[in-house]
Amino acid sequence: MPKRFLKADFFWPLAILAVFTMAVLVALVLSLVHQFDSVSREREQAVVANGLTGITGEVAHRVVAQAVWDEAVRNLDNRFDPVWASENIGQFLSQTGGFDTSFVLDAKDRAIYAADGPGTVDAGAFAAFAPATAAIVESVRAQEAARALNTARRSAPGKIPGPIQASSIAKVEGRLYILSATLVQPDFGHARPKGPRAPIVVTGMLLGQPFLKMFGERFMLRDLHVHGDDSRSDKRQAHIPLRTHSGDYVATLDWQPQTPGRTMLDQIGGPVLIIVALLSLAALTLYRRASGMAQSLVASEARATHLAYFDPLTGLPNRARFQERLDHALDHLRRDHQATVAVHSIDLDRFKEINDLHGHQVGDQLIKLAARRLAAVCRSTDTFARFGADEFAIVQANATAAQAAALADRLIEAMTAPFYLETNRSFIGCSIGITMVTDGDVDPGEAIRQADMALTRARADGGSRFCFFEIEMDAAVKTRRSLEIDLREALAAGSLDMAYQPQVNHRGVMTGVEALVRWRHPVRGPISPAFFVPIAEECGLISELGLFTIARAFQDSRRWKGLKVAINVSAIQLRTPGFVTAVSTLVSRLRVDPRRFELEITEGLLVGDDPETHDTLKRLRDLGFSLALDDFGTGYSSLSYLKRFPISKIKIDRSFIASLGIDEEADAVVGAIIRLARALKLNVIAEGVETSDQRDRLAAAGCSEIQGYLFSKPVSAADIEALRAAPAFMRTARAAA
Repeated sequence: MPKRFLKADFFWPLAILAVFTMAVLVALVLSLVHQFDSVSREREQAVVANGLTGITGEVAHRVVAQAVWDEAVRNLDNRFDPVWASENIGQFLSQTGGFDTSFVLDAKDRAIYAADGPGTVDAGAFAAFAPATAAIVESVRAQEAARALNTARRSAPGKIPGPIQASSIAKVEGRLYILSATLVQPDFGHARPKGPRAPIVVTGMLLGQPFLKMFGERFMLRDLHVHGDDSRSDKRQAHIPLRTHSGDYVATLDWQPQTPGRTMLDQIGGPVLIIVALLSLAALTLYRRASGMAQSLVASEARATHLAYFDPLTGLPNRARFQERLDHALDHLRRDHQATVAVHSIDLDRFKEINDLHGHQVGDQLIKLAARRLAAVCRSTDTFARFGADEFAIVQANATAAQAAALADRLIEAMTAPFYLETNRSFIGCSIGITMVTDGDVDPGEAIRQADMALTRARADGGSRFCFFEIEMDAAVKTRRSLEIDLREALAAGSLDMAYQPQVNHRGVMTGVEALVRWRHPVRGPISPAFFVPIAEECGLISELGLFTIARAFQDSRRWKGLKVAINVSAIQLRTPGFVTAVSTLVSRLRVDPRRFELEITEGLLVGDDPETHDTLKRLRDLGFSLALDDFGTGYSSLSYLKRFPISKIKIDRSFIASLGIDEEADAVVGAIIRLARALKLNVIAEGVETSDQRDRLAAAGCSEIQGYLFSKPVSAADIEALRAAPAFMRTARAAA
């Protein structure tokens, strides 16, 4: 009896405490649900209000091209041409801008032209729109007068000013319009208004179902509609008031807001209560049956479970746990066809460099810090796991594409801050691939594979960014794998070709050629080096491809006396053990003079400034090769690199050459590069020269060598000899001098 009473005395307080605790938890959850939904609705309303303001301005801006135009000044102000107005105002704005009505007002704000859709109507039709447009027309006139006053006060004329516009939402004959008023003014100043007041183009776009559908899809709004009365008291929907330019209320824009709190409650409310109840029952049962052996067994089982499903370094779920949670999310998709699941594949940028440089202990410290930082960004409903090394993954259940992108943005932003390690302060960042799963029957492995492909694209685009999976990526991967096999066969068969582009000096004499590898696929035709060279780098063929290029250039160089041959060498080639030895062997076997060859390297190779790079470049220089810095100006362009490394020539990137005569900054940059080269006693060559004007500007700036389509496109080795002696080429080359 005493034991029985003791158990009862202990049980009922526990039961009451459990019931009270669950009641408090339910009340707290309901309060949080209401708060989440309220905050979400307020944010949606603010975003939609800003979006509507932006679209109103966007709609008005469609008129600028037709109103801010010298031709508009001539045909609407200097003289009124109704045919021109019909074609360029009525028809053009209706068909291209989507406007339902348009008018032209003269200097006294009287309608001189009107169009209903693309068709011209009587100018009296403006009478119905006059009250609604009075405020925006008055605003435009006020801006016009202010501009005239400011222009009169300026002592020197300035640039042609920007457009003057005003827009508003208003009701005309019971229908809502987005109205805009745009002042007619010149763009290049070849025509001027004849009086102090210019005409005004007034446009109207119906705020009807097509507009609402477009607006709703852009902002992902459900059941978007216009309510003629003030419906803001209805808490079941989200609202923004529609007001005129003067601030007068005309209608309410309503839609069904997102309810993240209610959604969360629907998903986890029941399971949480069940789990709490089961845990309470389990606790009481364990208490009643507690013993030393049972407690030891429970502890052992917990340890085994943790080792089976969690990563020992970070404590995060491992791949097995991740796939289990992904299976659960896909099972939910099979029951709820409206839901979506986002799978994120995450890779740390530059982790391998730090791990190799400072050792695995520092690498493990970095992994733990990165995992902690990324986990802090995820929601409690997200499954964040570590797959191994620097690979992580997230299952984001019930997430839209916008929510997945927002999470990815937060993850990337979190990784931008420095990591303070035992040895130093490091910056790494992360790249993310995302796939949106809408079919619950998809294989979990396939979902992970799609996210990994998107991750590969994100890393290829430069890292520290995210990318969504697209079907084309899968096709692209298969294409790249097929081309990798074909490239191996082409290299084995020696079926790649070489082309050479002439280089001309300031006297108009061909002084050298640049060797360029070419691949004509038997089925796909010509394939750009910009496509197959990265494939060679990824699959480990770049060294073989590079040696093929060098060997063929050595062989072909025997055809030309007195020409220097430039050969591109990738960073991977230079960092490959035995590269210098292989090149030296080719020099001996093919009996060529290294002094006739120039190896072009990119600026990115010099960034690491490591002893191995120094040694490799020095050994190549000792063999007799000269070194040129390719694409100068597009990378790091550090003066210290030019002084520390044995560089003898810099090549100005074609992006600057293409802008010569168009962008003043390009002329200034090119001139600065040439002066820098002279100061450092370096030769300089400009690539991508295609016009006589570019050639003349480079010559005036003192560029010693020029290369580009102005002289010749890349041609075969046999054609170089003929091209060198061709009269047409000689005339072009002499003109360059």
